[in-house]
Amino acid sequence: MPNQNNINSLDMIREKVSGASAIYFTDYVGLNVEETNALRSLFHEANVEFRVMKNRLVSIAVKENGFEGLEDVLKGPTALAFGNEDPTAPARVIKEFLKKEGKAKEKPAVKGLVFEGQVLDASFYVKLANLPSKEELLAKLLGGLQSPMQNTLSVLQAPMRNLVGVLMSLKETKN
Repeated sequence: MPNQNNINSLDMIREKVSGASAIYFTDYVGLNVEETNALRSLFHEANVEFRVMKNRLVSIAVKENGFEGLEDVLKGPTALAFGNEDPTAPARVIKEFLKKEGKAKEKPAVKGLVFEGQVLDASFYVKLANLPSKEELLAKLLGGLQSPMQNTLSVLQAPMRNLVGVLMSLKETKN
């Protein structure tokens, strides 16, 4: 018979799994308290929730949400990073943390992930970590859209500039 604490935890996990656009399953063993706190603060700044949860309860919640193939991922100690707004934010935070800590650190290691409803293996983490943020992509798109308009405006203004230049040089030669 399940206890009330596990029932409440399962309900909370179901809610988080169903509401997340990405879930990163990580192996955190080997991080000391200072490193764990630094990692949690980086996740907090990026609006990512990072929690250690019982594998059995997570397994039930992910299966109820239709995610299959996570049995191997949910072995051993596992912490979950929930990307709610930006699904690539957890990958960038982990990459940034590993870069700060140096090459000697290999934890947290991504064991697998659910990204936009698809179960992916850990190799996709590297690809997602190298993607620019949503804001950067929007800025590039805006710059790409704005560039042809600026070029067209410049071409249309060129004859007027040239005429003004000719008139100014004519004025200087007559003076």
